[in-house]
Amino acid sequence: MAQSSIYMVDAEGGLRRMTPSAPENEDRMQTLVARYPELITDGDGDLLLIRREQSIADSEDGFGRWSLDHLFVTRDAVPVLIELKRAVDTRLRREVVGQLLDYAANATAYWQAGRIADSFSKAAADAGEDPEAVLREFIGDQDAAVFWAQVDANFKAGRIKLVFVADEIPRELARIVEFLNDQMRADVRAVELRWFAGDGGVVTLSPRVIGETERAAVAKRSSGTLQAISRDEWLEKHFGSASDAVKAGARAFIALVERLGGEADIPSTQGSIYAGFKGNDGKAFYPLHLWKDGACVSFSLRYLYKRSATQEEAVRRRLLNELAEIVGPLSTMNLQGYPSFKIDLLADPVIASKMEKWLANTLDRIR
Repeated sequence: MAQSSIYMVDAEGGLRRMTPSAPENEDRMQTLVARYPELITDGDGDLLLIRREQSIADSEDGFGRWSLDHLFVTRDAVPVLIELKRAVDTRLRREVVGQLLDYAANATAYWQAGRIADSFSKAAADAGEDPEAVLREFIGDQDAAVFWAQVDANFKAGRIKLVFVADEIPRELARIVEFLNDQMRADVRAVELRWFAGDGGVVTLSPRVIGETERAAVAKRSSGTLQAISRDEWLEKHFGSASDAVKAGARAFIALVERLGGEADIPSTQGSIYAGFKGNDGKAFYPLHLWKDGACVSFSLRYLYKRSATQEEAVRRRLLNELAEIVGPLSTMNLQGYPSFKIDLLADPVIASKMEKWLANTLDRIR
């Protein structure tokens, strides 16, 4: 269907005709979306750009096999994956759908915790910006560590948004998007970013969101909000059928955290029980997490490596080595990651006692 012209009225009352046009290249569209993400939002509010051309691996140890056009997150910590094509690109039908689904499936399966935060920090620094200042402006008073933890949890659980962007969305793609949005946990959208040109190189963009059906919106609103759960309910839900050692280890974890004056509670994503403590600056920090996936406890260096007391790699390596001497080999020795051990180890009173002493000393160093 042929597009009609649109008309702009200037401050003096003059009329300017804008005729249907097209972007000269894909990079022009990508740059505009990266700089002005409000062009593609549909009620999510502001978006924070994590990175353009974000690499995605296809295995645990794989390097980037694919490159996603844009990765954003919302203020609610929902990752937004963007794939952008021009209308003249013949891949804008079924191929682009398979492409974005490939990205989503592999990213949620193989993305390592902390990687999104790392990508954001590197991209911001490369652009000459202060990552912490940019993030603070975006999330306000939210705790940065909690925000990134929720981003990771949403990504891992598939609570993401997939967005196709083009200057014209074919009917076939629109139907596929609406079908996927009805069927998937992820939100699926297409944004038709119509392009109009006027005299003097002036361009007008007219976005139209495609894909949200009322049935899908209601279902996802209800499923996206988790009901509050007590700590005992969380333990029963995730470890109720586990071994006695796992149950005893989980109770030992909570007990040692509370004996040291910490808070063992459940975040809004309900993927873990965190050990929260207050630093001398009054700010909370989270050195340990008990994760439902894998029934393991992580020494959450991802949340600690920027604190003044643990910025030096030598300090973090010493703490990590001390922990490994108590519980044995850890899942990783990544000094900015989540090295972990199985929770059932804490069912052993000797190990639990050593762990408590190690944590007490670690807290003294970190604070």
